[in-house]
Amino acid sequence: MMKLKFKSILFKILIMIILTCLMQGIILITMSYALTKKGLYSQTTDSGLKYVESNSQIAGEWFAGKINEITIYSNTSVVKTMDWLVIEPYLRSEISTKLDIYDHIFVADAAGNYSTTLKANAGNVSDRKYFSKVMKGNTVVSEPVISRTTGNQISVIAVPIKDINGKIIGLIGGALNLTKLNNFIANSAISHQDSYSYIIDKQGMIISYPDKSYIMKENITVKSQLIGASLVNASRQILENAKGYVQYIHSGVEGLNYYSTIPNTDGWKIIIKVPNEYLDAPLADASKNLVAMSIVGLLISVLLAIYISKSISHPIIQLSDVFTKATNGDLSVRALNYSNDEIGQASKSFNKMMETISNLTFYDTLTALPNKLQFMDRLNHEIADCIRDNEKLAVVIFDIDKFENVNNALGHSAGDEFLRLLAAEIMKHLDENEIACRLSEDRFAILLSNNPHETYAIRTSMKLLEMMKQPWKIDKHYFYMTASLGVAFYPNDGEDSESLLKNALSAMLKAKKSGRGNYQLYDSKVSSKLLDIIELDNYMHQALDNNEFILHYQPQVDISSGKIIGAEALIRWSNPKLGMISPVNFIPLAEENGLIVPIGDWVLRTACTQNKKWMDMGYDPVYISVNISAVQISQCDFIEKVSKILEETQLDPKYLELEITESIAMEDTETRIKILEALRSMGIRIAIDDFGTGYSSLNYLRRFQVTTLKIDQSFTKELVSNTKDAAIVSTILAIGQNLNLTVTAEGVETKEQLDILREKNCDTIQGYLYSRPVPREEFERLLKNPPVLS
Repeated sequence: MMKLKFKSILFKILIMIILTCLMQGIILITMSYALTKKGLYSQTTDSGLKYVESNSQIAGEWFAGKINEITIYSNTSVVKTMDWLVIEPYLRSEISTKLDIYDHIFVADAAGNYSTTLKANAGNVSDRKYFSKVMKGNTVVSEPVISRTTGNQISVIAVPIKDINGKIIGLIGGALNLTKLNNFIANSAISHQDSYSYIIDKQGMIISYPDKSYIMKENITVKSQLIGASLVNASRQILENAKGYVQYIHSGVEGLNYYSTIPNTDGWKIIIKVPNEYLDAPLADASKNLVAMSIVGLLISVLLAIYISKSISHPIIQLSDVFTKATNGDLSVRALNYSNDEIGQASKSFNKMMETISNLTFYDTLTALPNKLQFMDRLNHEIADCIRDNEKLAVVIFDIDKFENVNNALGHSAGDEFLRLLAAEIMKHLDENEIACRLSEDRFAILLSNNPHETYAIRTSMKLLEMMKQPWKIDKHYFYMTASLGVAFYPNDGEDSESLLKNALSAMLKAKKSGRGNYQLYDSKVSSKLLDIIELDNYMHQALDNNEFILHYQPQVDISSGKIIGAEALIRWSNPKLGMISPVNFIPLAEENGLIVPIGDWVLRTACTQNKKWMDMGYDPVYISVNISAVQISQCDFIEKVSKILEETQLDPKYLELEITESIAMEDTETRIKILEALRSMGIRIAIDDFGTGYSSLNYLRRFQVTTLKIDQSFTKELVSNTKDAAIVSTILAIGQNLNLTVTAEGVETKEQLDILREKNCDTIQGYLYSRPVPREEFERLLKNPPVLS
């Protein structure tokens, strides 16, 4: 065993090395502590800010949901009646499941007189600050007030009620119980006994607090037993800034108050109290680890200590750096630590996370192609290169024709598989430096760079069209598809990415208008009209969600008794920007873009619901007539869907009439016969619309389960002056009478037309002579006081 003498050189060197290592260890520990403290404090502070911002966003989304909830109520036909006897049962039913938030819901008229779900004729709110704002058309989350109905501390979500002309006729409000907000914010605090969260208004008044006794009684600008001096001093900073944090010292506890403005409120802020004990815990843990590792390193060997110190501090700093870069938005950053320890595992996990984030951000999850975000970024870079090098590029929009047929016939999983196969085929037909992306469900974009000539873009488009013509196989099914392509060139057809994409889309629409299955180059002369179609298409995709569609009803009158026996439901579209849009303009587009199915479902459901309401209101029963498109009736679940709607609305099938045209009836005749037989077996009436303008085959009338023939208004219009049209009308009436079918004449506008139809024993009329198509309220007035048919 080696003995060390006190004065030996070995001892001195050892002591020197130990002292050097000790000094280095102390320095290393100090530096590591400072770096770790700085990094952890920065990350903890940022994390706290993000945490409070996240909670404020959640709270804001919650308020947005409540605002939307009250807005939906304001748009219902029941609330628009402003008849409390009608409104009260509806709102009572709605609030019964929401008493954990609302004290009550109330409706006030334009003078401020209001009734609540707790009390009718409860008083007047015209002196409330929110009343004048709402009556000017604003949606308001009010300042905290004491409820005049319950005496509780509340805030009112108030929304204007408008009549069909857009005039404000009152307001509807939901009284949010502020004490019940405690349940909502309880989860916002961190897991520490001295941490909690609360909400203040823009004046600093506490409006939600774990201890309900402080609500609306304490203000952070006024010192009290609850509010410490440090918070009062920082209150101005909190009230004047949208988000941030301030230090506090209260009752011997130090920490930070994180705050952030809650969206969709009148400047309310959520404050989360976090004690220093919680903030310092990670630093204390990190310090203990550093000291322990340094001691172990010194005991093992000086070199090992130095190695361990470096292996600990360097990876932590490096990982902190990449975290910071990622936090600042650099999605390309990766950790370079490949060790097998916890830091190495954290680095690997971080890299996997960044890969996932990058893929979700820049790639389509179904086809693995770049998404629109990455495509636009690449396009902008290529345009910059073209500007520098004075070159060209081309953008191709590739849109699948009638893709919905695949989904409808084979199911959405088959449609997804087809898109994956198509994406792979597209990439096979592109050069290495060319990029394709998926823009939407059935639409792709392709970037042709490297200064392509027009002939090259055309040749590429033709290759893609030929590729599309191949037989496609999904599972055991073979089918054929086509696509429409539009091409726009930089700089001739657009000098920025947005205009290039828009103009290529315009060219693609031109290809669809030209019969599909072809390509078109951008032509500015036809762009304007196609852009109008694009705009209309975009608005239509949002119309159902925005409740922009409404139904008008045109009476169908028994010619003998003069009574209203039916009504045809006719859709109208009222868009905030485009105004009232004729069905002539949007129905054909809906049939092209596939929205005719959800729109048709909405019309059928709404018409059935309304007809059942009229019966429940005590009106004489009438049948409701709904037009059905070829796309709808071709759906494999059409019969099941009609049956389900009747069951849900509780409408007797005999009070529903479905109208189809002759051309629809004659498509796939045998299938149509089975569908109509199934509908008739349910008791539903079947009408042939515009009879006489199509096939007019007596054979199909004999085989189809038809109950009604509707004479097209083009024949009725010339009934008096044109003997041929009069003869056609007489023939249709004779056919109907001989086949025991009801005959309805459309477009009756004059007394002379009525007299001729009455003389010829026509059953029913429909037209402006009696009434134009009218909104629900006007139709109800017709049911109450029907005009005399003379």
